[in-house]
This record gives sequence, structure tokens and C-alpha cells, in this order.
Amino acid sequence: MDESTPTKTDRRRRRPALSCVSCRRSKIRCDRNLPCGACVRSKHKTCVFEPQGPSLSRRSGLSAAAAGLIEPADMQSVSIAGPTRSPVVNGAAYVHHNDGLHEDHSGVSHTGSTPVDSTSSQGRGSAFDVKSLLERIRDLERRLEESTGEQPEQPGPSTTRALASGPEPITTYPSYLSGELFSMRKGVVSKNRYLGQSHWMNQVESFRFVLEVFEVRSQEKMSEPKSLLSKCKSLARTIKAKRWPELSSKFGTNIPPREMADTFVDAYLRTWETVYRIVHVPSFKKDYERFWLSPDSVDLSFLIQLQLIMAIGSTVYDDDFAMRKSAIQWVYEAQCWLISPNQKSRLTISGLQVMLLLCLAQQAASVSSDMVWLPIGQLMRTAMLMGLHRDPKKLPKMTRLHSEIYRRLWNTTLEFALESSLDSGGPPLISFQDFDTGPPADCDDDQLTDDNVPIASGPAEKFTDMSIALALRASFAARLAVARTLNDISIQHTYDDIIRLHGRLGAAYKSLSQTLQKFSRTELQPTTFQRRAMDLLVRRYFMALHLPYLHSAMNEPTYAFSRKIVAETSAKLYLTVFPLAASSPRPSRPSEDDTPVSMDDLARFTSSGGGFFRCIISQAAMAVGFELQSQLQEDDSLGPPTPRVDLLNIFRDSIAWLYSRIVAGETNIKGYLFESALLAHAEGLMNGLKGEELADGISQAGVDAARTAFEILQFQAGPSQDESTDANNPQLDFDPMLTAGGSWGYDNTNILFDLNSINSVFGPMTGPDMMATDFSQW
Repeated sequence: MDESTPTKTDRRRRRPALSCVSCRRSKIRCDRNLPCGACVRSKHKTCVFEPQGPSLSRRSGLSAAAAGLIEPADMQSVSIAGPTRSPVVNGAAYVHHNDGLHEDHSGVSHTGSTPVDSTSSQGRGSAFDVKSLLERIRDLERRLEESTGEQPEQPGPSTTRALASGPEPITTYPSYLSGELFSMRKGVVSKNRYLGQSHWMNQVESFRFVLEVFEVRSQEKMSEPKSLLSKCKSLARTIKAKRWPELSSKFGTNIPPREMADTFVDAYLRTWETVYRIVHVPSFKKDYERFWLSPDSVDLSFLIQLQLIMAIGSTVYDDDFAMRKSAIQWVYEAQCWLISPNQKSRLTISGLQVMLLLCLAQQAASVSSDMVWLPIGQLMRTAMLMGLHRDPKKLPKMTRLHSEIYRRLWNTTLEFALESSLDSGGPPLISFQDFDTGPPADCDDDQLTDDNVPIASGPAEKFTDMSIALALRASFAARLAVARTLNDISIQHTYDDIIRLHGRLGAAYKSLSQTLQKFSRTELQPTTFQRRAMDLLVRRYFMALHLPYLHSAMNEPTYAFSRKIVAETSAKLYLTVFPLAASSPRPSRPSEDDTPVSMDDLARFTSSGGGFFRCIISQAAMAVGFELQSQLQEDDSLGPPTPRVDLLNIFRDSIAWLYSRIVAGETNIKGYLFESALLAHAEGLMNGLKGEELADGISQAGVDAARTAFEILQFQAGPSQDESTDANNPQLDFDPMLTAGGSWGYDNTNILFDLNSINSVFGPMTGPDMMATDFSQW
């Protein structure tokens, strides 16, 4: 009788409950998402599904892990021992973006919901249980962090770093030499700019001792380095006033003679046009010849293109950049043309080519080169507005020439956006899901015509006009992953992630090297400039990837690999531009008896230009200096410390490089002063100096460097000058890169012009003179 009578427990409902707890209590339909729609609408903070596994009772009190519902591989992600934070922002699961391809490590979408398959409930209990527990844990951690303001511990080599909702710890480095620098997680703040991890200013904190020496000495009365810096600043204003171009609404009034113009154009076409494809060379040469036959027969857009091309080519005309003033004027006229009225008329291929050439010319002529990330953002949006982010096959029918020009310009736009991200420390703002334009065709310019004749495909080993650009495109995904990891604050990474990215970047670099090597067996081969430029552009990502761990590597053997990579890569980057530096460095200040050494094209770009032309070598030199300093401090031998000779020679040569920049027209002397002090620090350690003697040597080296720079600037400013007039000129007073407490940008002209409105160029148009400006040329 008792056996046949069903118990109360047996009569319980056996069908698993698929709705969430809140919907079952409210007796409403649940869509079974996580969180469900009803919880979202009712603004419930948590949406929990009860476990349904056969071994897990509602009242058992066992966790999912104890019940055996989580696989061993998942146990690591659920473990919450210690103060480690889950990679969650505001309760939403963190999704790691890899090269624009969303790789979800948590099983939760961007909106926090995961669709549920209503046709099958197999395994649903385990999945719901794990997700609900994870969500509950993350929510509790977030609430605890918000209520206590507790900060996560510094991550170890295998700890995932998470964003904290409270304030981040900030370290301040006050110095009249570096300016007030605020260091924090994934970046620094200098003046009113936030500079991500890839920016070179993040390296300054590694040289705290030298900065402190200058800070202490600056407190003394009549501090000579500080006084010399002030005098150099006044001279710099005078020099830049002489470079100020004449304001005019008439473009093309400063075209050089044909012979000189041919030299400038040829210099550009043989250098960066072979790497970054911007113009269709046969079409450009045709218009170029037409211009010299009849200057009025060409469009104004072509005239602006020609001037920008000459501005880039004139950088390598000589070692001293004698054409700097003309190059600045050509850049200025292009800026004026782009902000002139009727912007819709410039939504053309030629208008986009002007924008691309302007971004490159700003860096070559060092005109607001440290701010080029801003116009590149405008360039990216203009290209998208014109439809370049869509493959020409999906657009209205166009000729073969226009289709390939579209693909080439979009490819160059992507490269500029990525490079500027690494230089400025800003996020790349690029995602593979934002475009579907394919790579350009591997063909020569002569094969592209206005008809739709198919391009004849040649052998894969044939070197074409597009081979370098396509080889660079093949490594784009790996390089984008590095830039995003460094500068995107939403991406948290472990040291294991860095090692994986290093391996991926290494595979891309190896593939690129093999691609260039196969062309060595063909009739046409890459030029020396192309090989060195490619090596410079790709290899720098190894250094940028490991630089954030360089300072920690001094105390943590775990990061020793990063220290080795930074030291070796920075030396190779410098030797790529100056191959003889490791064996025979140039004198820091050449004398009249020294034989002048003429520089090649790549060396002249780095010695005269700004932007990435300067940034790569500057970062490499500072990394070499840091490794040199660390080796000397770690040497525990009984005799005097002996560093690596090649690193010492490279760092000595970098002083000569900075000297050549000042001779070529650089008006900021802080880099020259700072690295001279670093070299004095290293040589003082080699000579066994300590304490006050070492500090005296560092300070004296800074004074000597400032005197040398002052003499050069005084010569460039000329004998006749009115410093009082220049000092009171409000237009010339804006110089955040040269003030005593300013940052260290190497921009020659900084922001010469306020190009936010046409009034700032030609003055306000009011009264009877309102129509005085002739816009007919626009």
C-alpha cells in the first residue's frame, strides 16, 4: 500500500523550468535570452536562470563548479580567488576585438544577450547555470568595487587587466625640461593631450634620475640651462616668423623653375609614391607636362597636388632642407584650399589625393606633424562619404582605372590611419567590419586605362608598381592588432596576449621578407629605399608592442623577453636608417676638419621631417639609451662597467642625428639637450662617477648642448631681429612645444594657422571690403 502510493516528491513537476526566476514569479512569458526582454524592460539588475542539471537540486546550495557542470578549461575563467577582477565593464562581458574580427571569449554578445535555441534543451541547463553564475559574480564584484572604491592590484604576467569604475592611480613627473607629465594606465597626459601607450612620451618616466637632476638645478638662481632654453625659445620665434608665408588668395605663385621642380617631383616619385600609392603616375606626368606648356590649362586641384608633391620631394633636396620655407607655404596653400567654400566640389578623387598628400607633406615639412592624427580622421570620413569603403564591384559601374584608383586610395588611407595611431597614441578607429573593399590589383600603372579591358595577369614572382603596397597590406591585420592592443582603452590584455601578438606579427614579418626575397630573382627588383622603408614601417611594431613592459623588465625576470626584443629591435631600426652608426658613429658636433658625410633619401627624411619620420628614430634612440643605462647600472664587476659597444656607438650617433635636425631647421632643442644629458649619464657610470659628481656631469652636458643649439639658432635667426616685437606677437606666442614647461614635440611650425574658418586666413570680410577676396580661383 505504502509502496504503491506516490509520494509528494514524486508528484512534483518534472519538466524543466526554462523561464528566468523573475518571469516565473511574475507569471509572464520569457523569451529565454540572457538577460531576457522582460527583465530589460522592467530594468531588473539581474536576470537569473535556475540550474536544471540532474545532479543539482534547487535547494542543494552547490555551486556549478562543485556540481561538475563546468569543464576544467572553464574553471580558470570562473575562479575568483583573491582580488582579481573579471574583465567586465559595467556588468557587461568583455569581448576581445582582434583585428576587427570580434572574438567572444565569454559567450555573451555585445548587448549582453545570447539567443537561446528553443528547439532543443539538451545541455541548456549547464550553459544557463554557468552564464548565470558568471553574471551574478561579475555584478557583485562591480557593486563591491563601486561601493568601496577598491582598486585592482597591478596585473602579473598572467592576470587579465580590467577597467575600474573608480579613479585610476596617477603618477606625476614635474620637470621644467619635460613639463608636468601625468602617467597612468595605458597612457600619459601632457598639457591637454592624452597620449596612449605607443606614444614616445611614455618612455620619459624611465629616465627619472636625469629629470630630477635638471629639476634640482633649475631651482638654483641664474640656472644656466633654463636661461639658455628661454633664449632659444625667443630665437625660435624669430626664425618661425621669417618662415611665415605671405597670406594670399592666389595659389601657385611660388613655383620653382622647371629644372628644380623636376628634381622635387622625381624625388617624391622614387621614394614614398612607391610605398604609399596616391597618384596614377602616367596621368600625373601627362598633366605635369601640360602644366608647363600652359599653366592655366590645368585644374586648381592638380596645382595643389603638384605643390604638395614638391614639398615632400624638397625634403631630400639637400642635407639642410634649404627649401623648408617654400615647402611650408605649399602646405599652407593646400590647407587653405581644403577649407575654402563649397566643400562638396572637393569630394572627388583629386580632392582625396590632395588630402592624402597633405598628411604626408605635413610630416615631411614638419608642419603640425604631431597633430596629423586629426586631419587623417577627416580623411577617413571623407573617403567613406565617397564610398571608398565599399568595393567597386558593389558600386555603380565604373572604369577599370577608377576602380583601381578607389582601391589604392582606400588602401593608403588605412595605412595612414594606422601609422598615425601609433605615432599619436590614439586608437586606430578602424574595424574590418566597416569596409569590404578588397586589395588593389597587382599590376603596373601603365596597365590601367579608361577602358574595361581585363588586366593581363603576370607571374606571381613579377615585381610591379603595386608589389610593395600589397606586401605591406598583407601585414596590416597583425599591425592593427598591435595598435589596438596598445591604444584602445577598452581592450585589456595579459602578457600571454602580448607574446601571442608577437608571434603573429613575427609570422607576418617573415612572410613579408620572403615576398621581397622572391623578387630578387626577377629582372625588376625593389629599390634600396623600398626595402629599408618597409623594414622601418613594420619592424617598429615589435618595439611598440614590448615598450610598455620595458620598465617592469628591470625588476621582473618574467618580462626579460620584452627587454631583449626592445633592445635588439631599436638597434636594428636605427641601423636601418644609419647603417654605419654601430661601427663608426658621427661626431656629436662636427668640426671644420671633419669630412661631411652626405645622407641618402631615407636619412634626410628622418633628419628634416616630423611625424613618423622622426618618431621612429627618436623612440629607437631613447630605447637604446635606456638599455645602455640599465646595463651599466647592473654591471657588478670589480672593474669599470663595460656596456655593449654597438649600443654605445648608436646612442652617440643619435646625438649627431639630433644636431643635424637643428642644423636643418629644427627649432626645438629639448631632445638634443636631453639625450646629451643621457649620454653624459652613461659615460659617467662608465668612469665610475657617483652622487654629486655624476649629477654635475649630467648638468654640464645639458649646458654645453644648449649653448651649441643656441649658436645654431642665432645664426639661422640672422643678425637683425627685434625680439621685443616677436615676443609681443600673439600669433607667434602660441608654442606649447617650446615653453619651459611644455611638452617635447619636434614640430617646427606647430599650428601656424587657425584653419577653422576662412576668416582666419584672409581676415574678417565686413563692410565694403566684403567681396575684396577673389575666390574665382577656387
